[in-house]
Amino acid sequence: MAKQQVSIFVDDSSISVLVTKGRQPVKWTAVPLEPGLVKEGVVQDQPAVAEKIKEAWQTSKIVRRRVAVGVSGLNCLYQMMLLPELAEGLRAEAISREAAQSLGIPLEGVYLSWQVLSVDHGQMKVYLAVLPKDKVDSVVATLKLANLRPTIMDIKPLCIARAASEPRAILVETSQDALDIVVLGDGIPEVIRSLQLAPGTPAGERIGILRSEMERSISFYNAAHLDKPIDLTVPVLVSGDLVGQESEMASLSGPRERPVRALETPLVGTEGFEHGKHMTCIGLAIKGILASEPEMVANSVVNFDALPEIYRIKKQSLADVMWLPTVVMGVVVIGMGIWGVTYLKGENSDLRAQRDEVNQTITDQGVADSNVTDMRTQVDAARTPASALEALLDRLDQDRVSATEDLSLITGCAADSGVTLENVNYGGDGISITGSAVTVDQVLQYGWLLKDRGGFTFVLIPSVGDTDDGISFRMELTA
Repeated sequence: MAKQQVSIFVDDSSISVLVTKGRQPVKWTAVPLEPGLVKEGVVQDQPAVAEKIKEAWQTSKIVRRRVAVGVSGLNCLYQMMLLPELAEGLRAEAISREAAQSLGIPLEGVYLSWQVLSVDHGQMKVYLAVLPKDKVDSVVATLKLANLRPTIMDIKPLCIARAASEPRAILVETSQDALDIVVLGDGIPEVIRSLQLAPGTPAGERIGILRSEMERSISFYNAAHLDKPIDLTVPVLVSGDLVGQESEMASLSGPRERPVRALETPLVGTEGFEHGKHMTCIGLAIKGILASEPEMVANSVVNFDALPEIYRIKKQSLADVMWLPTVVMGVVVIGMGIWGVTYLKGENSDLRAQRDEVNQTITDQGVADSNVTDMRTQVDAARTPASALEALLDRLDQDRVSATEDLSLITGCAADSGVTLENVNYGGDGISITGSAVTVDQVLQYGWLLKDRGGFTFVLIPSVGDTDDGISFRMELTA
């Protein structure tokens, strides 16, 4: 079953929100922003923008708080790099050093995101994106004020490229104060131009700037790809506020009449949904679709998570998850042991008192042998509870050792299969486990590991359900 995803894009002039379930748009809205609240993608007034986001959530009745977020492409840099093939643990440092040297910028004020596109003949082809820290930090802080948590991030031009209906195209996204141009060559967004327009720029002047920058981008690409240039058969695919304005779109074809058409969407058509005005959010939604639908193919191969490591949701370690049940189990076992010892001490004290009393009675009253035998029978009968309690204490100690071993096995198998445990409950007939996972296969693997390693004769999964972040499950174990 497809999961629901919420995508949000904060631009200088508006906030766009799209809720999807698989390929189906469910809810969408665009909230205009007053000038000055956001400048070049950097949120200037975080409380005010956060209030706008809260209003959008309330008006659209959106419940989900985890979001995929898009940021503006203004002042972002992109570069293709060739590096020697390196082990995964060494790649981040090598790419950072190469970026600092080739781009000539200090890395303290930026975040780097990258993806290894291919490894061939000992060389790695790496796609690198550089994002200003102030932009990313301001957007994440604003979402936090709005009680939202970003789970993944991407850049507007890369979102548009992911939504492209063809692997080779000139993609154009327009809004009232910004232009984005992407030259997509064989699935790789190799040339990207993001421009800020002055407020109130006339429509004719805006089209002129767009045509000039578009031709410049094509020429730049062709100079580096003489073997396979962007020729006149490669279309211009348009999204944004130019969609539906036929004369303005037609003017982008130029004197040599390059084909121009609106950018299509892989989402299912829904009445009233103007997909051309939500293309960045659609590109974000496709990231989730790619993860859940193996048959889904995006025409852009670039699909990294631009959310910096410091903002990513950390999965709780099993030690963190299991500390409370382990402590509770230990307290219960220790408490029962203390109770048993205290009870036994009390019983032994009573038995000593009874023995002394019997001996004194024998001495004072000259009890007959038959009476002594009766007394001894009573004493032996009194010792029976003490023996039973000693046996109980031994069993409790054995149960404590067994429970510790079971918990170690349960948490170890969970770590190996990638599931997250929420509760482990010891009952009279066995052990009940509840938890969550990303896929059903992880749950099945967990069950097999418990059976193979733990000697559990019976492993039952009575329930598996969908959640916003994956699946939940309940498992019953019998030793």
